[in-house]
Amino acid sequence: MVYGLALCFFDVRQSIYGFELHRSCKGNLIFDRPVGLTGRMPLARYESIDESLKTRILDVSKDEFSAHGFEGASYNKIIQKIGISKGSMYYYFENKEDLFITCVIDAFAHATGGFDFAKASFPLTEDKPTYWNSLKAVSSKQWNDVFQHPVLMSLMRQLVSLGSDHPIFHKLNAECEGLSEYGDIMAILEHGVEIGAIRDDVPLHVLIRMNTEYEVWLMQETQEGRMNEQQAIGKFFEMFKRLFEARR
Repeated sequence: MVYGLALCFFDVRQSIYGFELHRSCKGNLIFDRPVGLTGRMPLARYESIDESLKTRILDVSKDEFSAHGFEGASYNKIIQKIGISKGSMYYYFENKEDLFITCVIDAFAHATGGFDFAKASFPLTEDKPTYWNSLKAVSSKQWNDVFQHPVLMSLMRQLVSLGSDHPIFHKLNAECEGLSEYGDIMAILEHGVEIGAIRDDVPLHVLIRMNTEYEVWLMQETQEGRMNEQQAIGKFFEMFKRLFEARR
């Protein structure tokens, strides 16, 4: 999706987009190997069920969450519309929070699955302007792509409306950090520290969480019509660079 709910999500996004970062023979990090989600939700039993049932569970759930929000959606009504027993649902998901988070991640997967990241590369350059230009290009594309997908945006509106202090944000952060792809974006940022592009006086995970707060605010401003999408994209990277860039 974006970069701060992004870097709450950038790590998810590498998995969501369906490509893994690794080094090429030229020393670049490239997006070109399909990967699956590797977090802790949903429960392992869910992975063994029929694909058609998985699709029905997620489609029905996304519709309900989009229409009524996380708080307003009834877990019992979702179960009834899916057409399975309550016992079966709890066999797959611990609670409504886990189902909602799974829907958000799955929406990213479907919204961005067609994007050609096989041809995109992130050069591990020593040149700071090139490094920042590469980050900006990836960031802008992700924001633009996400804005084009109504189901994902609807779920994001529901997520943002909860506020970043809501327990679901903490669970989502924990899920993100449990993904192997989290290390990939951290490697890019750590490379930035090594070349003097990214500041080293504040831990990266602290900067990421600070940036998430700003991105939540940007999403709220966009959703409430006080900022258009292109303004949000520009302001995001402006703040991201101000927050992460090494102090001269």
